[in-house]
Formats: sequence, structure tokens, C-alpha cells
Amino acid sequence: MYLRILLILLLFFSCKSDNTTLFSGKILNNTSDSISIYKDNNMIYESVVDVDGLFNITMDTITSGLYTFYHEPEFQYIIIDENDNLQIRLNTLDFDESLVYTGKGSSKNNFLMDVFLRSENDELEINSKLDLAFNTFKNLVDSLYNKQMNSFILFKENNILSSSSKEIINTAILYPYISKFHSYIIRNNIKEEIQKDLFINYQNEISYDLDALAYFKPYIDFLYLHIYNNVKIKKDYENSLDFNIQRLLYTDKIIKSKLVKSRVLRFHAFGFILQRQDDVKNKTFLKAFFEISKDKKVNEEINNLYNELKD
Repeated sequence: MYLRILLILLLFFSCKSDNTTLFSGKILNNTSDSISIYKDNNMIYESVVDVDGLFNITMDTITSGLYTFYHEPEFQYIIIDENDNLQIRLNTLDFDESLVYTGKGSSKNNFLMDVFLRSENDELEINSKLDLAFNTFKNLVDSLYNKQMNSFILFKENNILSSSSKEIINTAILYPYISKFHSYIIRNNIKEEIQKDLFINYQNEISYDLDALAYFKPYIDFLYLHIYNNVKIKKDYENSLDFNIQRLLYTDKIIKSKLVKSRVLRFHAFGFILQRQDDVKNKTFLKAFFEISKDKKVNEEINNLYNELKD
């Protein structure tokens, strides 16, 4: 009898992976019968959401980093480290504001949600003040950013975070705020020689090649606006078509990461093709795009979009 129990226990522990990571919870007023986890654009795990709104996902092996969970039609970013045991509770009637994490790994994700919500509120304030004087606007953005960053510094002092978690949260704070400098430049036609004064406090933090954040919208939005402004201020283009081609070339010049580059190029191409230009312009743009873009999957996607809209 003793030997039999011992064999059962040995079998149980031998089957249990030390790398198991859990994601479970309860969704009130669920709008779909499933919830899924994506890494980049790929769904890696999925669970049924039962009649009580409960779900449970067990992940055998993961790489620490930024993920996305989808409960259609909503989604949210989530930081997952190996061996986390995350539980969520949310109400789809107030998706982001009601989302709360518990369990191992919850503190970094609750903090990340606070970052998102505060950034959204700050964005409303900043957008209402895009007509402020140059220094006044800069001081406003700097002040709001510093409040977020000081909160993060305090959080790091009281919590143990992986290097990837620190990078993700730091980026989630940084890029939405400095993107507003680009919005200000566009709205007010700020001269090239003083644009750099807006970014002077952030120069050492800006990177064009963060593979881990290639699917993080605030990061890609910043790069898109950054490239737009830098091509526009050069005024080295003849017309709208040439301007869009120059953006492709500038993207190729400043971004070395193949993944990040493909994401930004895709963004440019979608924006241009959806304008439904005449076919000669579309073909000229696509010729330039396919000469630069090396991502076969993205190229096929853009080509399919072009053909669908052409018919």
C-alpha cells in the first residue's frame, strides 16, 4: 500500500513542470465564450469562458515579456513572467477600469494598468492644451511624465521586477508622453531648430530597435509620428506620393531591427493603400515598399489589401 502511494506521488511530481505559468479568472457580463493569449500576432493559448464567466489557462513554457489577452471585442496588454500565477476579475461593461489582477505577478500588471489609465487621462488634458506657448506646453508634458516616472521609481523600490517588466513599464510611461511633442509640432509647425528642445530630456531613453515592444502600440505610434515629422521638416519631397515614399526610406535608414522596421513599414503601407489613390500612384508606392520591406508575410498582406481594394 505504502509503495503504491509513493509511486502515485512520484508520478504526480514528475509530470508537474517547474515552468508552469497560470492565467485564470472571472469575467462578468462576458461578451465571448473564449479568452485567448497572444504573443506578438500569434495566439498561443486559449480557454473556454464557462457560463459563470470562469476560465483557466495553463502555460507549460513561456518567455518573459509582453503579451496580449483578448476577450472579443476587447483586449489588454499583460506582462507575464515564467511561473506567474495570475488571476483576473473584470466586468466587460467597464473593461479597463474594472480589470484587477491577483496572485503571483499581479503587482506589476496592476501598476501597468494604472499607467495606462493615468496616461489616458493625461492625454485628454494635453490634447486640450496643444495651443499653449512652447515652453508652457513642454513643462506640462514634462511634469505629467515625471509624476508617472516618480511613481514607478517608488514602485521598483518596493517590488522585485524582471528586466523585461521594467523595460515594458518604462516604455509604457515614456512613449505616450513624448508622442505628444510630435502632435504639438504638427499642430503648430514648430521650426526644426527648436524641435530638439522638446526632446532634450529624453534623448538617451529613445530607441528605434526594441524588438520586445514591436507589437506595443504606444511604441509604434511614437515611431510613426517621429518619422512623419522628420520627413516633413526636411521638405525634400515633391508631392504627397513622394512624401510617403520618403517615409519608407527614412524608416529603412533609422530602424535597424528587422522586426520593428517591418511593423512600421506595414503601418505606412496600410495608411497609404487605404487612401484609395489612383492605381498609378499605388503601384509606384508599392514598388518602393517591396524594395525595402523584407518581411514576406507583411508583403503578402499588403499585396492582398491592394488587390482587394482595387477590385
